[in-house]
Amino acid sequence: MNSYETTLIPSRTFYTVNQIPHPDFDIFCTVIDNYGDIATCWRLALQLNQRHGMHVRLWVDDLSALKHLYPETNEHLAEQQLNQIYVCLWSMPFPNIIPAPLVIEAFACELPANYRQAMLKQASLCINLDYFSCEDWVLGCHGLRSFQSDGLHKYFFFPGIVSGTGGVLYETDYEQQRLAFTLNEQLEWFERWQLPRAHASSLRMSLFGYENKAVISLLEQVADYPLPIELYCPMSKLCHELSRHFDQWQIIAGNSYQLGNAIIHFIPFLPQSEYDRLLWSCDLNFVRGEESLIRGLLSAKPLVWHIYPTEDQAHWMKLDAFMQTTAMHPVLADLNRSWNAQQPIVNLREVIALLLSLTSQAQHIQQRIIKLGDLSSNLIQFINSKTAPNQQNTHQ
Repeated sequence: MNSYETTLIPSRTFYTVNQIPHPDFDIFCTVIDNYGDIATCWRLALQLNQRHGMHVRLWVDDLSALKHLYPETNEHLAEQQLNQIYVCLWSMPFPNIIPAPLVIEAFACELPANYRQAMLKQASLCINLDYFSCEDWVLGCHGLRSFQSDGLHKYFFFPGIVSGTGGVLYETDYEQQRLAFTLNEQLEWFERWQLPRAHASSLRMSLFGYENKAVISLLEQVADYPLPIELYCPMSKLCHELSRHFDQWQIIAGNSYQLGNAIIHFIPFLPQSEYDRLLWSCDLNFVRGEESLIRGLLSAKPLVWHIYPTEDQAHWMKLDAFMQTTAMHPVLADLNRSWNAQQPIVNLREVIALLLSLTSQAQHIQQRIIKLGDLSSNLIQFINSKTAPNQQNTHQ
C-alpha cells in the first residue's frame, strides 16, 4: 500500500502538481451548497494520513469552503500543502497526471474523463464514498462492486453507525480529548475563542442549522423556561430567520441578546477542529447535515438533527431510520420531527426534563459507535481485501 518511497514537503510549502510525491490516495470532492461534503473529505484525508501514514491528494472545486473549516487554507492558490495533505483546486481542463492507485469518488461526484482513462490504464481501485444513512438497504449495498461499462474497479462504501457499515470518522485520541475537556478546560477554551461564558446554573444549547422557521417558537419556549438557558449560535443559515424576525438585533459574531430567561450568543463559524468543543460544552445540541450529526453523536450528548431536505421528501425516511436505529426517546423524536417540518416547537420542556436519561442513552450510542472502529481504518481494511483480487483481474 505505502511501499514506494516519497518525501513529504514541509508544511505550507507550495508546488506544482508534477512536483507532488506520488500519492497513495486521490480524493475528489465537489462542494454543493454547504460544508458537509468537503468537511467529510478533509477529515478523511487527515485520518488516512495521521492514522495510516498515507500520502493524500485532495481535489476540491471550492477552496473557500475548505477555508471555513481550516482557516490556514489559501483560497487563491491552486496547489498547496495543508497539514500534510496536498490540496489542489479541481478545475477544468483537468491536468494529465498519474492517478493514485486508490481513488475516493466522494458522494458520487463525476471524475474527470482524462483522469478516469488514466485510472483504467494502471488499474486504480475506486471507492464511491456514499452518504450516511441508517436505512435497511444500506447494509445490502455497503461493499458491493459497482460494475462499470469501461471496466473500472469501483465499490460502494457507506458510513454508518451499525455493524455491517463503514463506521464514522473520528480521531485516534478523540475520546481522550473529550474526557479531558473538564470544566477548567472549558473555561480556557471559551476565553481563548472570546466566547461569553455561560453561568454555572444555566442550561447550554448549541444551535446550528439550515434556515428554519421553527427557530422562533424554539426561542419563545426557551425564553419562558423557569431556569436560565444560554444558546450558542454559530453564524449559519439559521441566522437568516432570526434576522427577519428580530429586526432590531444586529446578528453578527460577538453579539448576545436576552429574551426572557434565555440569552442567545452569536458566535463565529468555528473551524472543524473546534466545533467538537462547543458540542462537548452543551447539554443539548442542534446539528445539521451529516458531518455535524456525526460529531454530535460522538459528543455523547442528546441532539436534534436538521437533515438536509430533498425535493422528493426522501429525507423523512432517512430521519425515521436514524431515530429508529438509535431507539430515540419519543419525546426527543417529536422534537426532531417538528424541527425538520419547521412546525412550532411545543415540547421543549419535556425534553429538558428528560435530559439526564437522554444523555445516558447518548453515551451508550456513542460507545457503540466507537466499537465499530473508525471509517478510515475500516476503509483501509476493505481496500486490502479487494486489492489482491483486483490485481489478479488485471492479468486475466
